[in-house]
Amino acid sequence: MNLLNKREVEILHLLRNSNGYQTGESIALLLEVSSRTIRNDIKQLNVTLEEHGAIVVSRKRLGYELEINKDDLFEPFYEKYVSKGLHVAGNSSTSTGSNVEEEIIRKLLMNCLNDTSITQEELAESLFISLSALKSYLPSIKEIVGKFNLEIISDRHDGMKITGEEDKIRFCLSEYLFNAKSTDVYNDLFPENEIALLKEITLHALLKHHLKLTDVALVNFIIHIDITIKRLLNKRILNYNLKAIERLKDTKELIVVQEIIDEIQSKLNISLQTEVFYITQHLLASSRLSGSSMNTKEYRRIEDMLQDVIVEIKRKTSIDLSEDTKLKEGLILHLSVALKRIEYKMNIRNEVLNSIKNNYPLAFQLAAIASNKINKMTNLRIDENEIGYIAIHFGVALEKKGLNQQGMKKVMIVCGSGIATASLIREKILNYYGHQVSVIETISLAEFKEEMLNQVDMVVSTVPIPHLKSDKLIMINPIISNKDLLIIQNRMRNEASHIDWITYRNIFKEDLFIKNLSLRSRDDVLDYVTTLMEEKNYIDRQTKESIYERENMASTELGNLLAIPHPLDNNMANTAIAVCILNKPITWDKEKVQVIIVLSVSKKEQRRWEVLFKQLYRFLIEDLGIAKLISEYHYHDFLRKLAKYKE
Repeated sequence: MNLLNKREVEILHLLRNSNGYQTGESIALLLEVSSRTIRNDIKQLNVTLEEHGAIVVSRKRLGYELEINKDDLFEPFYEKYVSKGLHVAGNSSTSTGSNVEEEIIRKLLMNCLNDTSITQEELAESLFISLSALKSYLPSIKEIVGKFNLEIISDRHDGMKITGEEDKIRFCLSEYLFNAKSTDVYNDLFPENEIALLKEITLHALLKHHLKLTDVALVNFIIHIDITIKRLLNKRILNYNLKAIERLKDTKELIVVQEIIDEIQSKLNISLQTEVFYITQHLLASSRLSGSSMNTKEYRRIEDMLQDVIVEIKRKTSIDLSEDTKLKEGLILHLSVALKRIEYKMNIRNEVLNSIKNNYPLAFQLAAIASNKINKMTNLRIDENEIGYIAIHFGVALEKKGLNQQGMKKVMIVCGSGIATASLIREKILNYYGHQVSVIETISLAEFKEEMLNQVDMVVSTVPIPHLKSDKLIMINPIISNKDLLIIQNRMRNEASHIDWITYRNIFKEDLFIKNLSLRSRDDVLDYVTTLMEEKNYIDRQTKESIYERENMASTELGNLLAIPHPLDNNMANTAIAVCILNKPITWDKEKVQVIIVLSVSKKEQRRWEVLFKQLYRFLIEDLGIAKLISEYHYHDFLRKLAKYKE
């Protein structure tokens, strides 16, 4: 099999996710190369695609389009080697760009788990790259590892090794080796019978004490036990201070963990007694399916906090969620765990963060407002990964606003990510097809039985269901997207309704449409645009400061050269939007950005905010309109094209 280099992967990903033809110039602009380079890349790409049931076709004056001739060949190839960021060479997998960095960290951590080291020569050879190439990656690798308060030490004789505090090492191990769901790594490191036994022991103790974890949380909890065993066997012990122990001593979770480690001692002859508080901490921070184990004091504390949060959301957006008891119940359950994660500095990676940002922008905005308020009340800083999970709950609440309970098709939802995600899928489907469907149940994978198919017309699942072959099964993303809804729509053979489009001229201000700006940093851009908007009285000082506040909470970059900054708090009476196009891309946070669209949507028009965001996203990113905006479109061209994109 031929090697797919990083740029070929990016081209394939762009064409796979765009509608219709894309010009070589548009693709070249996004990838910062020449059109000739794109032509050559596509020739090479087609050599590989021919083996996998697809081809990139070229049409004069139209551009390039991906034609998939054999879904059964192409989709497994795309899923394995493109959507997951891997590139194929021979019978092994390697990587380019940031994927090489992740692979280097992964290999160093594999050695760290076993308390061994690896020389630079050995590491370069295992990655099929030169020693000089490896050394070029090391500065950025050290920076990434440094975010975990760890460092890489290198000795000419003993090789390279990650060092630091034991809890930070374990957290990094969990993040990079297991959170991306790499089953092969998991099975390579831990014997299959040991994994099965730990699961059996853990489930027995949890069920005995009526603690119900989500499927994902259960797997992650067992992983942490496995990591603890591996590190302990290498005499790497974690020490807890008395203050931390006092907080954990009187918890129900400590009793459960004590039973788990007693069983491990009995059946595996491994003593984890010195780690009882570490494992308890992880159980406390594991997502639950119900809040039955919460004590009354904790419940009331978070309930009172949420009252203030909902008041804040209404003040800033005019959206009143005070009567939504299910929202409050879901958030109380979620925050009881999430706040412990933050307090214990156990921040997690949100694998669906970008999907949440792009498909539920208003829900993410409400979550950002809520997180900002919680930060002021608790002094706990909530990062964008946690904000994303909180947004799912608000997504459910917003979907319910347009809910129609009547239905015809019976739908079952199978979800491995917890109640909030399952509820969001349920409400999204009902909101879009409420007059056509009835969701009879939302269940976990463990609860699903094949005979349940006889009770429903459709099974919508976020996780693969082993050995199940049925036309009733529809696989979707954990954060349901518009494309997922279209798949369901096609299955139901009905068309979804459109939301009326907005009069753009009144809100996209011509005097705020600026091209060919020469600025060098995110702060330079924000200062220029917000100052211009303030001078023209489109925003005030408070709104300007709120734009910075929102950006500092979570980056508004969306990939494909686009960022959409906006305020947390906006008291302006009228909506105004600025469009700024730089003459060269800059690094915003992690991504390159060349088009910046600053949204200042008035409080009374918050519903319009989400429609606007999605229309901009579809036009500029999904259909690569951003390339035309950078190279050709002026104000009136932009409005005319954007107006065609109905939600």
